[in-house]
Amino acid sequence: MKKNKTTSELVIPKIKDWQAILTIIVLVTIFFRDILLQKAYFWEDFLYQFYPFRNFAAVTIANGELPLWNPYTFSGTPFQADIQSALFYIPNLLLSIFVSNGKLNFFWLELLIIVHIMFAGVGMYYLAKEFKIPSLFALVSGLVFALSGFMITHVIHQVMICQVAWLPIILLLFRRALASSSFLYAILCGLLLGHAVLAGFPQLSLYIFFFLFLYFVFEWVVPNNKKELKARIRMISVTVLIVVIAISFTAIQILPTLELAPLSQRAEITYEKSQEGQLSWGQLITMIVPKFFGSSGAQGSTFWGNGAYWAYWETCFYTGIPAVIFLLFILFSVNKNRYWVFFTGISLFAILYALGDNFILHKIFFSFVPGFDKFRSIGRMTFLSTFSISLLSGFGLQEFFNMANIQSNKTKKILIISTGILVLLWLSVMIGFLQPTDNLRYYNQIHSMSVGETTTALILGLITIGILYLIFRRTLSPLSGIIGLMIIQFVDINIFGFNQNNGTTNPDEYYERTRTLVNIIKQDAHNDYFRVNSRRENYMILDRNQGMIDRIYMMEGYTPLALQRIYPPVKDFDHACDLLNAKYRVSIDEQNKSMRLATTSTFVPRAFFVYQTKIVNNEEELKRYMSSETFDPRKVVVFEETPEMILDDNNDTLKGNAEITSYKINSISLKVSTPLSGYLVLSEIFYPGWKAYVDGEEKKVYRANWSLRAIPIHAGEHKVDVRFEPQSFYTGAWITFITIGLSAIGIVYSIIRKKRNDI
Repeated sequence: MKKNKTTSELVIPKIKDWQAILTIIVLVTIFFRDILLQKAYFWEDFLYQFYPFRNFAAVTIANGELPLWNPYTFSGTPFQADIQSALFYIPNLLLSIFVSNGKLNFFWLELLIIVHIMFAGVGMYYLAKEFKIPSLFALVSGLVFALSGFMITHVIHQVMICQVAWLPIILLLFRRALASSSFLYAILCGLLLGHAVLAGFPQLSLYIFFFLFLYFVFEWVVPNNKKELKARIRMISVTVLIVVIAISFTAIQILPTLELAPLSQRAEITYEKSQEGQLSWGQLITMIVPKFFGSSGAQGSTFWGNGAYWAYWETCFYTGIPAVIFLLFILFSVNKNRYWVFFTGISLFAILYALGDNFILHKIFFSFVPGFDKFRSIGRMTFLSTFSISLLSGFGLQEFFNMANIQSNKTKKILIISTGILVLLWLSVMIGFLQPTDNLRYYNQIHSMSVGETTTALILGLITIGILYLIFRRTLSPLSGIIGLMIIQFVDINIFGFNQNNGTTNPDEYYERTRTLVNIIKQDAHNDYFRVNSRRENYMILDRNQGMIDRIYMMEGYTPLALQRIYPPVKDFDHACDLLNAKYRVSIDEQNKSMRLATTSTFVPRAFFVYQTKIVNNEEELKRYMSSETFDPRKVVVFEETPEMILDDNNDTLKGNAEITSYKINSISLKVSTPLSGYLVLSEIFYPGWKAYVDGEEKKVYRANWSLRAIPIHAGEHKVDVRFEPQSFYTGAWITFITIGLSAIGIVYSIIRKKRNDI
């Protein structure tokens, strides 16, 4: 390397931790200012899925119940077992504190997400310092990660943000545990890793475990110094301990979810389905020009890239022009530091995997590595690229200063190459070289948009390069230069994503728009138990998850782990509504393109007696029978196994009576009387874990009529209690509590032992 005599040494300014933390908090606050001031509101999945979930859980807990079951969605569905309920993620539990007048204000959930963004940045700051990156550059890494394209576009997916936010601290503890063979760090890492899993997004959990495995292998194969065999064995034992603690800690959630998964609509996905949300080679340009293919956010969609509108955020891994330029100083010196090699490799791997069928990695993992065949939207793997580039940006600034201090010609070359890349890209876009030829109808519009976005990238890039050059020439002080670079990074991210999630729909107003209709339903519900059908074809009069907001029993809902068996295979949708106890139904006026809720009297009661049984073991035969004219759910109950009692009494004059005396989230109590032995049929969705007690004696709950419940009742008057008591939950809870107890003992022991050794 050619060296020139320096005129003055560039001294890297130091900052204190509190200054870095405050900077991250202030900048994230400024970025989300419209949300925090309630001038704008998070949108899409936040509004339709995550707010209803959190509201239902927080209100139920505030009322003194644990929401294992959700009776208000899909005619009843497991709630806690659905991992995206994230019921036992501690920050979610704390939301119950803020319940007021039977409702969780949506602002508290928005604030929770923003606080996690801040925490992600602070965690990355400390992780960067752990890798010996100077504090000011570590702050840059923290800002890049907190306000990255992945974090911004996924703000509407609370479970993803909450999980990814913990990764920097998890890796910090994992690294320390491996380096020192410390069981204290191992226990803490295992608990935090498990807690991150409880945040509720299994796809990212899989990717995080895989990433930690790769880091372990890297530290094993490429150690700082030659490790003895005993030290390597300790690394294995520490890693195993972390994984065991993490999995055991999450047992309260994982066991119920494993019970639900094979019964859900996502039990299996095809290879073709898994390719949804994959990157294309052309989309790699978005690393420099994030909106080259348009965008899709709260303000609307201009996205013209591969896939649906949501592919925009599933494939977004933008980190900012300055961060990418900092990265070049690493790429030209990658062999100088083993961690540069590792994180560069991780970033490359994540991008190549996210290419899906456009490369070979995804197919290999889908076919041969357990777990990778369960998920779609594989572009989400790019969060590891975002994570790695964020850390490498701090390394890159550090390397720039190292080069600048020895007046290396390589510094000028990198700045010239950066300028050349940006100018060449801009010229290519200007002449239309990178625009599509198969979308000529919108060519001019697309070309204009692409040129504008690329011009913005060029300007920001040239300013960044100019600041670096001025620092290199000693024209600009290091502190002023780095502040200038952070300002450019922040401006860049604001241009990219400030309006991404600034929706105009106030959640309170959204769910209040049908208040008159909801009040009519709830008033009627004082007299009877019934459900509401609020959606038919493309018409929807109530939101899918509004049942969780207003506590009305609905046939519809939305959750990724919806059960396979919800709607019975009867001859038409109206008969399905009858069987699912739907009194109110959407009525459509096709001529006027309008809709209203109408009542009907044909629906079956929530609980009623039947005295004739039919057994159909074959699923296809069952569908044919239930869709035929001969099936009458008021007279016959259909089983797929041989029940306790086989009945064949067609006497319509003998009718039992079933009165619901108590209906709670996880239990139903009834007072019943019947002149003959028969089956108490509940228009409630069948699911393992529901148990029946007739006069205190446990009776089996059978799956009947495809998706409902039936309980054998002998002649006479009885008290029936039906309770949701899933063994998977109770077993998991015991494992989790034992893990917490043993971990607490281990932490106390480790601290006492360390104090004794220090004496």
